[in-house]
Amino acid sequence: MDSVLGKAYHDLPETRKRDYLDSIQKNIQVISNDSIKIQLLYKAAAEYYYLKENKSSFKLSNQIYKLSQKRKDSFNMGRALYYMGDCYEDFQKDSAYYYYKESEKIFKLIKNDDRTAKALFNKAHLLFTEGNYVESEVEVMKALQKLRGTDNYELIFKCYYLQSSIHIELEEFDKALEYLKLAQKALTELRKTNKNADYFHDYDVIAIVALCNVYDKKGQYNKSIGELEKIITPELKSKYPKLYSSVIGNLSYSKMKSGNFIEAKKLLDESINLTKRNKDDKGYLYKTINFGEYYLLQHDTASANTYFKEALFLARKLKSGKEVLKALHFLSVSDYPKANSYKDEYVKVSDSIVKQQRISRDTFARIEYETSKIENTNKTLNDKNLFLIIVITLSVILFLVIIIIKNKIAQKKETAFLAQKKVADEELFNLISDFQVQLVKTKEKEQNRISKELHDGIMNQIYGVRLNLGFLNNLDNPESKEKRLFYITELQRIEKEVRELSHGLHTETNFTQADFEFLLHALVQSNNEIASTNFSITVTEKVNWNAYSSVIKVNIYRILQELFLNVNKYAKASECTLTISLNNNSMIIELEDNGIGFEVVNTTEGIGLMNVKARAATIDAEFKIISKPNKGTKITLTLPSPPETE
Repeated sequence: MDSVLGKAYHDLPETRKRDYLDSIQKNIQVISNDSIKIQLLYKAAAEYYYLKENKSSFKLSNQIYKLSQKRKDSFNMGRALYYMGDCYEDFQKDSAYYYYKESEKIFKLIKNDDRTAKALFNKAHLLFTEGNYVESEVEVMKALQKLRGTDNYELIFKCYYLQSSIHIELEEFDKALEYLKLAQKALTELRKTNKNADYFHDYDVIAIVALCNVYDKKGQYNKSIGELEKIITPELKSKYPKLYSSVIGNLSYSKMKSGNFIEAKKLLDESINLTKRNKDDKGYLYKTINFGEYYLLQHDTASANTYFKEALFLARKLKSGKEVLKALHFLSVSDYPKANSYKDEYVKVSDSIVKQQRISRDTFARIEYETSKIENTNKTLNDKNLFLIIVITLSVILFLVIIIIKNKIAQKKETAFLAQKKVADEELFNLISDFQVQLVKTKEKEQNRISKELHDGIMNQIYGVRLNLGFLNNLDNPESKEKRLFYITELQRIEKEVRELSHGLHTETNFTQADFEFLLHALVQSNNEIASTNFSITVTEKVNWNAYSSVIKVNIYRILQELFLNVNKYAKASECTLTISLNNNSMIIELEDNGIGFEVVNTTEGIGLMNVKARAATIDAEFKIISKPNKGTKITLTLPSPPETE
């Protein structure tokens, strides 16, 4: 990659560089060795970033992250994350902050202090650009703490430089000077290591310019001029045109503020032309504001207004809030007729910036909060192997214990259910046995009645008819014939009586099948015998009682027993109807009387009614009472679809 991105590449115009990177990227994708592929992707991503092709840079950085994740390479995962953050820094700062935070987490986890410090510095720089100076200072101090005892003097220099910038913005100029001295000290140490020698000159110039900014803020313009003139050399002008433009721009400002307007004008003209040539929009913006201030000091408000308005337009275009405020401030001074309008706009923009800073601060705080739980967990990872073994072992033991307990509970429930079923079966058997005994007794009683009817009534009648017919058999007169005809008719009557008696006997045999519906009929009949209320039962559809367990049938029977008892005791009803029907396989049992009724809400439940509700709950039935004074009572019991036949 170094060979393909050598001098020939760097000499290409920017448009050609993009095409060149696109072409070599395709070649990188076919490389099978992931380690080599990752390193080449890093270099391509960096070049895209320098060309401000953030989408392409992010795409490659994200690919590095996924490759590293697949290889479980935490270092490159963390590094790729702050590459991804860099891609968002200029236009979506919350996303940039998120990726920097994720990078910090990974490097903390693998205890790489240098890289953790870099992630912290990235966060601090982002906070600084958002105007969150206090939070930025916190992150810088964290980074410096991580760098204590290391030889990463380049990052130490950047941290001290950023800290001095924070103090400049907070107008704490003495502290700013202290940190600039520390930055220069770190730069001296960096030279000894001979690392990143290409950047020594840049860092030197940047530090001196920052120092001169402090002097300017303190009104020590001659000090600033002296320091800046020392570093203006032919080499600076030829090799580092952007740095040279920045230096002479600052020098022109210092000379202008010191009253040397002729020299200041020359330097301003030169610096603004350089920024145009280098397409340095931000540099051009700063120089335009300086030009406006220059003409303002010369009392040429017309020219000053021209530059300030141009600066305001460009600042809005670049979304540079600080420069928008500067331009508005100067316009409120130079453009007197519109001064109030510019002042009002200044207040609005200032409030908007403060609001945006608050939103950003809240967003960054939320990201910190959302990741703090994971960070706290990461602190315990020193003993993770032992901890995981213990947790897994305990989890397995707990899982087995839970399974055993659940099985025991299930067995107990099954045993209890079987016991309940056995009791219900016995109770139902006893009920059926009792009714069978009553049925047999009733049958015997009916047989005795029929026997008496046959012996005492029908047999005697037949005997009498037989004697009379025998007597009349020898006579042939008309009167005897008439009597014989009478006795033949009497025999027909006796035959009819025998037939009716036979049919009644046949009907009784239908009740020998003691099924559950018969029990319900018998329950209704038994209540009719002991109460003044007329009970009746109606079954609208044939119910397959075999589909219901003995537990369900016994509970239904006991519920109806209790409800019939309540009707007899309290309802004072003349009629009470029991209706059994089916609706979508659900059984509806309704008991309705025309009694005195009651207020359901205001009535205290007795033991009997509580037992009824408990039994209904046992069989998963819905129990409902509808009643009003003098309007009777309607009770509905709704049973779900029956289970499979036992």
